[in-house]
Amino acid sequence: MFLKPYPYLLLLCFVFSVCSERIVQISEICSKHSNIDNCNKILLSVPGTSEGADLGSLTSYIINMAHVNAYNSHALISEIIGNTSDAQAKQRYNSCSMDYNDALLSLTQAKQSYSSGNFADVKSNGAVVIKDVQDCDTKAYDSSLLRTENQYLVDLSTIIMILADFLAGKF
Repeated sequence: MFLKPYPYLLLLCFVFSVCSERIVQISEICSKHSNIDNCNKILLSVPGTSEGADLGSLTSYIINMAHVNAYNSHALISEIIGNTSDAQAKQRYNSCSMDYNDALLSLTQAKQSYSSGNFADVKSNGAVVIKDVQDCDTKAYDSSLLRTENQYLVDLSTIIMILADFLAGKF
C-alpha cells in the first residue's frame, strides 16, 4: 500500500515546530511583571539571557531558583524560631514555617506540572506560592531579612506565572 507523503510531512513539520525552542526577549517577559526592575535583575542574572531566553529552559531554571530560595527562607525561619524566646514570635514564625512548607510543595508540583506540559498548573502553583509567602509576610513584620526574601520569592513566582502563560501560548 502506497501512502501519500504529504500528510506525514505536515505532521513532521508540526512536531518540529512544537518541539523547537521559543526565544523570548527579557523585556517582553518583564513588561508583564508588576515590578519590571526586579524582573529584569532576576532574569538577567540567569546565564545566557541577555540576548533572549529559551522559554522552556528559563522556566525550569526559574522554578529551581524559586525552590532554592524557598528552602533557604525556610531555613532562615527555623533559625529565627531557634533564636527567640518570645512565645508569640515563635508562634508567628511556626505559622510562617507552615506557609513555607506549602510553598515548597507547590514549587515541587510546579516542577512536575512543567515536566508534563501542564502549564495551567504551573501558573496555578505559582499563584499558591505567592499567597503562602504573602501570608508569611504579614507575620514576619519584625524581620526585614525575611521580608526581603519573601519579596524575592513573590517576584520569582510572578515570573513563573508569566512564563507559564507564554508556554501556554497566551502571549
